[in-house]
Parts: sequence; C-alpha cells; structure tokens
Amino acid sequence: MKSVRLYDFILFDAQAWQVVGVDGPRAALKSQASGRIRHVALTELLADDSFQPESPDRLPTLDDVRFLENVPQQVAEDARWLQRHIVEIIRGVPPIDDTPQEIIPNPAYADDVPRHRRIEAKVAELASTARPLKERQLRQYVKAYERDGVAALVDKRKLRDKRPGLRQDPRIMTLLHAYVADQTETSTGTRKRALDHLKYQARLEGITVPSDATLYRLLSQVEGDLHPFGNATTRRTRANRPNQPFSRRRATLPGQLVEIDSTPLDLAIVYPDGSTGRPELSAMIDVATGTICGAILVPEGTKGVELGTQLLARSLTPLPMQPGWDDALSLARSTLPVEMMVPDPELSAGIAARPLIYPETITIDRGKNYMSEVFRNACERLEIGLTLASPGTPTDKPHIERFMRAVEEQFTQYLNGYTGRDVANRGRDVERRARWALHEVQSLLDQWLVTVWQNQPKDRLRHPAVPKRALTPNQMYTALSGVAPTATRALTRDDYISMLPMKMRTVQHSGINLDAMSYNSPALNPYRKQPSGLSNTDKWEVRYDPSRMNVIFLRDHRKPSGEQWIEVPWILHTDAVPAFSESVAKVAVRLAKEASRGQEAPSNLVLDHIMRIQSGLNLSTATERKARRRNSQPNVPEVALAPEARTPVPRNGDASAPTPEEEPDAEDQTKQRKRVRRAEY
Repeated sequence: MKSVRLYDFILFDAQAWQVVGVDGPRAALKSQASGRIRHVALTELLADDSFQPESPDRLPTLDDVRFLENVPQQVAEDARWLQRHIVEIIRGVPPIDDTPQEIIPNPAYADDVPRHRRIEAKVAELASTARPLKERQLRQYVKAYERDGVAALVDKRKLRDKRPGLRQDPRIMTLLHAYVADQTETSTGTRKRALDHLKYQARLEGITVPSDATLYRLLSQVEGDLHPFGNATTRRTRANRPNQPFSRRRATLPGQLVEIDSTPLDLAIVYPDGSTGRPELSAMIDVATGTICGAILVPEGTKGVELGTQLLARSLTPLPMQPGWDDALSLARSTLPVEMMVPDPELSAGIAARPLIYPETITIDRGKNYMSEVFRNACERLEIGLTLASPGTPTDKPHIERFMRAVEEQFTQYLNGYTGRDVANRGRDVERRARWALHEVQSLLDQWLVTVWQNQPKDRLRHPAVPKRALTPNQMYTALSGVAPTATRALTRDDYISMLPMKMRTVQHSGINLDAMSYNSPALNPYRKQPSGLSNTDKWEVRYDPSRMNVIFLRDHRKPSGEQWIEVPWILHTDAVPAFSESVAKVAVRLAKEASRGQEAPSNLVLDHIMRIQSGLNLSTATERKARRRNSQPNVPEVALAPEARTPVPRNGDASAPTPEEEPDAEDQTKQRKRVRRAEY
C-alpha cells in the first residue's frame, strides 16, 4: 500500500523530494538537491513506479485477507472466535458479522476504559467459558493482530507444511528426484526396484536411509504425474511436454494454418500378393475449419514415393479433375458390400460440399516424406510456407494428431482386421480376420470423410456469433468465408500431373515400357525412336500415379504449357476397366513371369492376374507360394518335354491336381496344352 503525507520525504523520478504542500489533488514537491519546487498530481505520483515513500512498511498489507479460506474449517472457526474478542478489546464492540441481532456495546470495553482494564475484563469474561485465556496471552494476541491481522490468530501448529521430504535429509530427496527423472526412457519397473536402487546409492554416499514406509510415501509424492511406474508411452509423452506456458496458435482464415502428418493405421489389410500388413495414413487438416484437405493410404514401409507431394497434389485438385479418380472409385464401390456403400446422390453432394482449401502455412515434422527436395520445391513454387515442428513433440501438431485418433475411434475399429492401439488391446489371429484390400479401404475412407467427418459437429469449431453451437467443418468454412472471403484456388489437371512421380523412358515402336508393362497410343507416333533433346539424356519424361497405373503421361517439353502432357494408356486398358495400383501391377507381372518360366510376362496373363487380384478371388499367401515353388519341377520349359512327360503344376494349393505318378486324362491334357500355348504367346 502506498501513501503520501505532508512533510514526507520521498523518492520520485530518480530524485529525493519533500512534500511541502498539498492542494486538493495536487502536491508541491521540493527537491533536496536543488531546492526547486515541482507540482505534480497525487494520482500521477502514486501510480509512478519510481515513487518510494520514506517508510515503505508503515502501512499494513492485504496479503492475508483471504487467509482463512485456505485453512481447515475448524482452524478457521477458532480464529474467527478469537478475532471477535480481540476486536472487542481494541474497538469496544465486536466485529460486524452476518447475525441479524443488534450489537449492544459492553461498558467494560468503552473508549474511556484503559486497554489493560479491557484485557482484565475479557479474561474475567472468558474464565467461565470452555476456552479461558490468560492475560499474557491476550496481550500477545492483541499486539499480533494489530501487526499482522487475522493470520496472527491461527494456531500454526495445526498448519503443517506438506512439502515432501521437508524433515528428511535433502540428499535423499535428490536421489529420489534423480531416479524418477531417469525413468523416462527406461523400461517400467516396480517401486521396490526404485527403493533398492535408492538404498544402494545412499550407502555409497554414506546417507542414513529412513524406513521403507517413509520411502514409499516420499516416492509417491515425488512421482506426481510423471508415471515412472506406469505405461512407458505415457511417461515419454509427459516428458515431451514443453517447459514454456501452453498456448494455441489460432487460425482465423481457411488455409491460414495447415498441419500434415503420417502414421500407421491400426488395421490389417490384404496385399495383392495375398499377404497381410498395415497401411500408412498420410493426411492434411486445416486448423481453422477442421477440414481434411486430403488423405492417402499406402502400404507401410513404402519407399521411393513422394507422399508429401502426392498428398499436396490431391489436396489442391478437385476430385473430379484428378485423372483416373472416377475409375478408381467405381472399382472400389463395385467390390464393396452394398450395405457399406454411400448412395450416389449423397456421395455426390458430399464431394460438391467439400471445401477446397489452399494452404498458406503447413506444419510438418522431420520425416523424409516431408523433408524431400521435391516437396519443398513444390511448396516454394506454390508460395506455401513450411513450419518445422520440434523434434519428438507431437503437441506442435495437436489437430492432426487428434484426427488420427478419431480415425481409429470412428472408422478403423469397425472394419475386419482392426489390430487395436497396441499389443495389450490386440485380439488373437488379427491377420486372419483381414478382409479389405488397400483400394477398398481408401474408398471407404474417402466416403467417410466427405459424408461423415465434414458434416459432424466438432466442439472446438465455434463461431463468435453463435458460441454455444458446435459447427461442422463445412459450416465453419461457410461462416469464415462469409466474414473474410478468400480467393478459391485449385490445381488443374496438368498441375496435378506435374507433381506425380517421374521416370525417364524411351519411346519404342511398341510404345513405352514402364516396369515390364507396355503403354501405347497413336499420339506417340511423332516420338517413336526419337531422342528427347534434353541436355543430359535422350529419354523422355514420364509421369505416373502409383494408385492409378492404367495410364501414364509423357511430357513433350517443346510444346507450350498446357499442351505438354500426352496421355498414354496401357495396351489392355480397354479390358482392364478398373484402375489398379503400382503394387497390384508389380505382383501381377511377377506372377506372370513365374508362369512363363522367367521370360517376358505376356500382357494377357498380366491382365488375368490383375483382374483376379482386384476381384479378391483365389488369393494365396506368400508362404503358400514359397512352398509351391519349392515343390515345383525343375526349371525346364515344358515345350521341350515329351507330351507324356508334361505334368500340370498345382495352382493355389489345388489338391485335386494330378501328381507326377498319376496319368492325366484327356481333358487335363487339353487344358495343359492351352496353358502352354498362352505361355508361348
């Protein structure tokens, strides 16, 4: 509390002054150094940080006015009872309370009665009660109350300091804190292990160790919420919390702040070769509206794929403008159960209502997918800023992390093959329950995003105009766009192709060979056997979409922008209407080569395997194929064998196929001859 009175000596504005006059709201100050007079307003003087009175402690402080609110109830009642009698001694009447009865002054405590007489009267008054006090005690209470207020009347013996280890050797507490801190990266143990370690360290340092009961009590107080004896993942998460105050980066415009991340999906899927595995989900979310800009599923451990660039391309390109998207969706919907498919009108409405958000800043982690040169160059070209999250700090991307958990809670756990969050929550033989292929899960995820997620109210999405109502991502986008409309920008079809993976290939008379698959088109006629003219190679630039390998794109860099990309379909694209992925194509080519005894894979046989894999029929596991290869005949072309020596090789574990000792009948021989002719073709 600050005060200023006439003739006080004070410090103000780095000088010594004396108050020589007070005229209403203004004071006259005389400088102790020069003797000059300065007039200043009292409010300005008291509010100035440089003002210091002559006696800073002459007025009471207000630190303890709420002291009784933080003590036990009985202790507070005893202090209030004692305060009532002390105030009556000092002022002649007890303090005002909430009792409706009128306070009648006691003549024994009148103003003209000396204080020592009042104290004697109070001693006599309390002598007949259950709480008698001596005269010396009352004198001490009166003096302490005038100095420190009601806090001086509390029995300090009943207010024990509960800080852990206050009465223990400080070195014991140091060892406990050090042990708990060291458990962040250590496997979880028991408290007994902690006590044994503590006792061993204490003996080495010559410290007296208290009883086990005391150590257990101290350990429980020290561990707090650090989980040194709980789940290791929880312990590491708590250790990753920043030391600075928690804050939230607020985004007020669509695209102002976008977060991107990848994580393995808790779902076992069936790969094209019949094996099972977990896909990896990469997604991008707009913080202001909660809109999922894009989401891609790839097999876990996929290398050499620019996930960040593909996700950015799909996020900025409307779905109908992406080459092959309609075909891929049609394929997936043709293989899904009818009860799991969203009706076409509802799906079309959801796709039309999905906001197209152009990001200004993207928060990324230090993963290889997002630190690649291609992704960084693409963001720089599109004038998109990149923000690096701190290492090992998922709290820098809380919104995308929460979305990943929502995918598990609202989507993944309802599918066959759900693996659970960890081993403790995993069922038995989860891989055998796997049913869905990658393209089917991708289709289900796309439909769920546009029909469920975008229309689901989120508690954090609230508009200042209607703060009590949680909005959906689509509604939040509409509300923010109405307040501060932004330009809607999207990538074109050519822009989308430009961000796809690239390979350099020559154009032969038979077309373009990409990963043992032939692509051809009449539009390639001017480029056959022609060098590209590039400075470092004669090959042509070819782009392809790993999830839609029905068609590739050749770039003629000599043509103006907008006319450079030439669409080249697969030679059997008319027979393989559904779009197929790169992983499906590789498995089909490998199986076709195995059937043709290592020679060039026939396109019609590749087509058969692609259709079989896409339909999900007769899929064999990798173990079964390995066993079949081990039990197969020597690698000798069957066309070189005599007809009676040719024996069909069992396929897909067909137990009814004839063995080498059995003579095949005429029908089997006819089928075998047809297979040989197809292999020769």
